[in-house]
Amino acid sequence: MADKDFGSALIYHEATKHSEVSLGASAHYLDWDNKPAQFKGYMNLASIALPRNFPLPKENSIKAITGEPQKTALDQIDVGVLSELLFFSAGLTRKVRFGKELYYMRAASATGALYPIEIYVVSGRIPGLEAGVYHFNPLHFSLVKLREEDYRSALADAGSPDSQSAPFTLAFTSLAWRNSWKYEARSYRHWFWDSGVIAANLLATSNSAGLATTLELGFVDSEVDRLLGLEAKKEATVALAIVGAGRAEKAPKLHQPIPSLALDVNSLSKGEVDYPIIWETNESSGLGSRSETDSWKTSLGPSKRTVPSTTPAFPLRDSERDPFPHLDEVILLRGSTRKFAREPISFDRLSTIIRASATDIPLDFLPDNQALIDFYFIANDVQGLPAGSYFYNVDKNSVEQLKLHRNRSMSGYLCLGQQLFSDASVVFFLMTNLTSALKSLGNRGYRAVQFEAGVRAGKIYLSSYAVGIGASGSTFFDDAVTEFFSPHAKEKSTMIAVGVGVPGYKARPGKVLPVPDESR
Repeated sequence: MADKDFGSALIYHEATKHSEVSLGASAHYLDWDNKPAQFKGYMNLASIALPRNFPLPKENSIKAITGEPQKTALDQIDVGVLSELLFFSAGLTRKVRFGKELYYMRAASATGALYPIEIYVVSGRIPGLEAGVYHFNPLHFSLVKLREEDYRSALADAGSPDSQSAPFTLAFTSLAWRNSWKYEARSYRHWFWDSGVIAANLLATSNSAGLATTLELGFVDSEVDRLLGLEAKKEATVALAIVGAGRAEKAPKLHQPIPSLALDVNSLSKGEVDYPIIWETNESSGLGSRSETDSWKTSLGPSKRTVPSTTPAFPLRDSERDPFPHLDEVILLRGSTRKFAREPISFDRLSTIIRASATDIPLDFLPDNQALIDFYFIANDVQGLPAGSYFYNVDKNSVEQLKLHRNRSMSGYLCLGQQLFSDASVVFFLMTNLTSALKSLGNRGYRAVQFEAGVRAGKIYLSSYAVGIGASGSTFFDDAVTEFFSPHAKEKSTMIAVGVGVPGYKARPGKVLPVPDESR
């Protein structure tokens, strides 16, 4: 990665913006006969069944989402704890039938319900599991061993030193075609949104268990991809999650090069369409050495404080309902709301959602008490808050009124004209000063801002269900959002949008699904 070069990131961002013109000119259609497979499978490799009687995250959901200390650390980190984290981050919680096909929904949301993110486990020896590199199969709730022996020090060599003393590290990877089948080149953004919402679930679940988890985007891409046996220009590592650093004996140093893996993997679909700009952008943001990763992680300068405002401000309120439901109940109930009832939500609930979602995230590139993502939103129907557009001023812990308006159709228009987001009580637009972030973090800063936005979107999802309402994510007309929130947001770009409100139906909670009987 060239020092502070961010040209490729800006080229990609501009090329993949949505507008009425770009959508109208698109000839893309969904070839349902070529839809990618739901699950990645390895041929001729044995599976190791994970225990299904794992602990449940029974702590206060909002405290777990915000990262407040919960309980004393676990005496033992074993395969049961690993199973808990995997299930409540990426396990299967529902199944529905479309025609002859069973379709599975998961613990965290994914754009288009396509679930392009795969999870790998790089583990030392823990009770119930030998050291090795594993792939998580959510369908059978099992692990497939790709490498024997302890490879945690390989992650340390690739720029993640804390992995060497952690019981295990989870690696999030993207199977690119699974998402680009629908979203084409723009799907590169979704790599980070979809892994971010999984990370939000993981952070909350590990916090409920009393385990410290940190997220890393600074690593040597080629070394991690090689360790996991990923196929070049088909899949790539997005992020690492180090669970329980310092809680395990330090991994021994590897003295021989890591051999390549020759893996027989199931085909995603009959044919794949290549989008070169995705791989050009990803490769331009790569890190090539341990020294590069160390430098990148410390390249973000001091944050600029919020400019004082003279617009009307509404201080966030304390929660109207506490205790909140247990985290396991919230994750099992969570889904992507498909219909909002056009009913108001209270400002207390909105305050809880904002406060929970804007808290610090343990990301390697973010210094303490810093964030790259700003919260803008349209309030269509919030008790105690005039209808209009707002900005969350984190320094003052209040929302500032930007414009007054009662036209609910605007929030739907900005979200590609979708009625769902006109019906929502509130629609968040998570924005950043993209040029400023890229000047500090280079091309890889594009990954950083998109991933942070994904984590915060995941927190919006979880906290919305914790306060008894629903949420749904959306894409958007890029420049139209900036224009709408200007002049306040004139230098900012939208990363992701999330609508929240009262669901127009009663959703049934998910559950731990039984292993499918493939003989039927």
